[in-house]
Amino acid sequence: MTHLLAMNNMIKKISIIWILGLLFVIKVTAQVAVAKKVWIEGHAFEDKNNNGLLDKGEKRLSKIRVSNGIDVISTDKAGAYSFEAKIGQSIFSITPSEYVWAKQKKIGNANAYYLNPNHTIPDTLVFDIPLRKRKNIPLEFNIAAIGDVQVSDQEELGFAAKSIFSELIGRKDIDFNLVLGDLVNNNMEILPDVGKMIDALPMSSYTMVGNHDRNVANPDYMNDRFNTVFGADNYAFNYGHVHFIVLNNVFPTGKNSYEGRLTDDQLTFLKNDLSYIPKDALVVLSQHIPMAFTRNRTDVLQLLADYKNVLILSGHTHQVDRYFFNNKAIQELGAGATCGNWWRGEKDAKGVPEARMLCGSPRGYFVINIKNNSYSFQFKAVDQDAKKQMHIAVRAGVLLANVFGAADSTNVMVQINDGEWVQMRKSKSVDPFVSDIIEKNNHKIYPTLGSTANPLRKRTSGHLWEFPLQKVNGDRIKVIRIKAEDNYGFSVQNEFTEFFSQ
Repeated sequence: MTHLLAMNNMIKKISIIWILGLLFVIKVTAQVAVAKKVWIEGHAFEDKNNNGLLDKGEKRLSKIRVSNGIDVISTDKAGAYSFEAKIGQSIFSITPSEYVWAKQKKIGNANAYYLNPNHTIPDTLVFDIPLRKRKNIPLEFNIAAIGDVQVSDQEELGFAAKSIFSELIGRKDIDFNLVLGDLVNNNMEILPDVGKMIDALPMSSYTMVGNHDRNVANPDYMNDRFNTVFGADNYAFNYGHVHFIVLNNVFPTGKNSYEGRLTDDQLTFLKNDLSYIPKDALVVLSQHIPMAFTRNRTDVLQLLADYKNVLILSGHTHQVDRYFFNNKAIQELGAGATCGNWWRGEKDAKGVPEARMLCGSPRGYFVINIKNNSYSFQFKAVDQDAKKQMHIAVRAGVLLANVFGAADSTNVMVQINDGEWVQMRKSKSVDPFVSDIIEKNNHKIYPTLGSTANPLRKRTSGHLWEFPLQKVNGDRIKVIRIKAEDNYGFSVQNEFTEFFSQ
């Protein structure tokens, strides 16, 4: 009996060992599958007949940079390149300013080749880079930095179509858009619809991943749905005399959780990419989560430390903000959200919710003017006159001015009637219009039929200034002028003959 028990125990141990071994083999096999590498090769060439094929007699281009999102290499004298890449990466050209892709796609990062894990990928893949020479290199141009369109369903897709996309269709002064992530609000099924809207714009666009654009059902490749529609999520390109870098800094910490962070591979890519860029060039780095909230931002800022002109663009916070790093040598523009506070609020004549942002700014984006290696910028409220750069209100005898694109370093001055210009003081209060909306919602006052509760919270605005009107001498106030400027590319002025007093 004892012998039989011992035999049974031995069989059990052997079975457990066999099962554990089998699980180990399965795990290793899965890891090997995930880590599968592909040999990429191809040529860069001047595509004279614009057919996308390397034909006899077409010039092969050397020193064209190609990357897999980690390595950055240059084509040789014969225009050839080759390297390894992993499934899930994108292969793209960091095209010099004097060239553009032949048959250039409207969504710039869609010119990349995504090694889709859901497709069968051969062990060797040919990815050629057909280019055509640009007629001239633009020395001055405008870009739009567009944060968080963030549509949840077809209704909100309609809101976006009637507001931000309708406005962009009518703009002739924007060379291209940088769409700063959160294109959708956790609805992967409408990513292609958003892609079609962006593709229909008259200018080109470059898109990036937000925390709400991830396919959390696929933990190994959370960005696969975004990559399938839009191409690369880490990439770089040149335009004019400016070098643009896009990084996906939404780092998963669980199925639904995340943090602002960059991986070692991304930092390697950044280092490799910057090694080709002159130190006096303007470098524009874009990502979804602000650098201010990126956990290992010190590593990024160290790589950028030797560059004289660096601008960072981000979205995510649903507020318009400006941040400064490296002793204010580097500026970051937080562009806010074109969905405002998630498409909530009173609806306008188009049926689009006002959706004022948490900081009190209207739904909007930044327009950045670039001349050679310098820039200036202004905020643009969607569906409002471009001259509208602020709003004002009077509360308890105090003039409050929300200057949408301003920062702590901005000097804000006020002129009452035709008096002297006087400096305003930075306010640490909630935007007055946000306060009004909150109070209306608290008392369930919804002037517009069909209105819904607004998720705004009482949060101090980062760009609000105040001035006590008791200091004003003379007759009643007929006109208020406010001007704001700083040394970081921001300068605006508005005049008000009507203002809301309470």
